[in-house]
Amino acid sequence: MSPLLAAGVVAALALTLYALDRFAGRFVRPALQPVERTVSDLGLPFEEIGITSGEHTLQGWLLGVEEPSGEGALILLAHGWGANHGVVLRLGAPLAQRGHAVLLFDVRGHGRNRPLPEVTVRDFRDDIMAAARYAHRRFPDRALVVVGHSMGGAGAVLAAADGAAVDGLILIASPSDTLRVTAEYLTDHGWPGTFLVYALRPFFWRRVGGSFLQFTPSRRISEIEDPLLLIQPELDARVVRPHAERLSAAAGRPYHLIEGYEHTDVLEAPETVKLVEDFVEKVEAGSEE
Repeated sequence: MSPLLAAGVVAALALTLYALDRFAGRFVRPALQPVERTVSDLGLPFEEIGITSGEHTLQGWLLGVEEPSGEGALILLAHGWGANHGVVLRLGAPLAQRGHAVLLFDVRGHGRNRPLPEVTVRDFRDDIMAAARYAHRRFPDRALVVVGHSMGGAGAVLAAADGAAVDGLILIASPSDTLRVTAEYLTDHGWPGTFLVYALRPFFWRRVGGSFLQFTPSRRISEIEDPLLLIQPELDARVVRPHAERLSAAAGRPYHLIEGYEHTDVLEAPETVKLVEDFVEKVEAGSEE
């Protein structure tokens, strides 16, 4: 092969890899939802806070917290991919109105934080761990219950498995495998999802800093010894029921099916609120779920 031809082959390969990398980047760029509702809309006292996570300062809010030494668990709510604190406020509002202490925050690149070109499940994990550290520094005498919705649930599993000090974990409409749920999303939108995710895996690995084995909730959930509650909406077309079934099997815990609700409105379902309240009360009492 002539030097000129060899150089052309190398250049073509480099351009192909660059194009594939850019293409993979499209799938870790969140399609951001607007903040349609925030804590100031509730008419309840709140405190605006900043949570340090690496080089990022995350916007956060405390509801129903008067004293660091107050009684009762602190409920930390983690939103999903492309969402923001206003989405999980659907659950946070009724909890706060019932007298529970609630901490909400926006994951990096989401909500009131500055936009970022890429956000991965590793970032969700890191930000939930940062929020948990903040909670324990600020309220060392309170139990901490983490509630993760959708990708926030995936990040919460990884955070707890990697050592976040939580006293209870609640997963709502959470994926068992982020690559699988990405493939399902792409397929639903007319792409060859399974093929694309398989072909682009090396480019995803680069973004999360390794293979997805350590970032797959169904592989990590068995490491969690804390009380655990799994909630799945019956009509969820985004994170379908087999995800809950895989998490349930891996954790050795049953999941609760909320009939008649879909991916997001399940957060404000009366049955969801009751399940969360009952779980928090058991954590406060020191009993296992």
